Amino acid sequence: MADGRALAGRRAVVTGAGRGIGRAIAEHLAASGASVVLAARTEAEIEGAAAAIHSQGGEAWAVRCDISDDASVAELVASSTDLLGGPADTLVNNAGVYKPRAFGDYTLEDWTWMLDINVVALVRVTRAFLPELVRLDRARIINVSSIAGKKGTFGQAAYNASKHAQIGITRCLAVETGSTGLRVNAVCPGFTRTDLIDVEELGRVHGRPGAELWASVEQTSTIKRTVTLDEIAAAVVYLASPAADGVNGQSLVVDGGIVMG
Repeated sequence: MADGRALAGRRAVVTGAGRGIGRAIAEHLAASGASVVLAARTEAEIEGAAAAIHSQGGEAWAVRCDISDDASVAELVASSTDLLGGPADTLVNNAGVYKPRAFGDYTLEDWTWMLDINVVALVRVTRAFLPELVRLDRARIINVSSIAGKKGTFGQAAYNASKHAQIGITRCLAVETGSTGLRVNAVCPGFTRTDLIDVEELGRVHGRPGAELWASVEQTSTIKRTVTLDEIAAAVVYLASPAADGVNGQSLVVDGGIVMG
């Protein structure tokens, strides 16, 4: 868990914050002093996560949001401003979906679903918060992408395409807003244990038992294990902190040494 008060007084919004990487990010931001709005479609999950943060002395609120809906995202912006006592200065676009398939087995509906949530919805949320973010003296957009946005991977072309798009958006927006107080970066985790990945489903795509495939993934890393939620969240806290004021348009890899350079 992050510590210290590097983010004291900061106002953050995290999408997909009910579980997995998003929840860990929300917890670490709050532990570092930020007030945090946790957004997701499943109310029970974000309410439980916010309650856990409160129990540790942090400030957090749950706001149900469907990032594929314009009105829901507009309500997230308004509710966040009210709950945080001012406009959000840190937006973490974490919500996303995943489905492994061989290229020929992906349907056009699969492609549309993946790109709508992982790319178009990220743009929708970013556009909604951007007018206030560019007016602030210090603001952040942190997109949770993946090492899938850095390379080709067997059996997940649609997912990789969406993650490459996220990194492209990160870079272009950083160029366009660099003269303001906004910094736009991405974090690219490697494989980690979350509900997003069904190991058995992934194994079927590769024609191997899920446990065997996962063990081979761990051996691919130079540290011979997958990265943890805390390690990913710590990278987000760094990018949100004043220490990263000079960092812009970057895609920070946290994968134990699978992708280098």
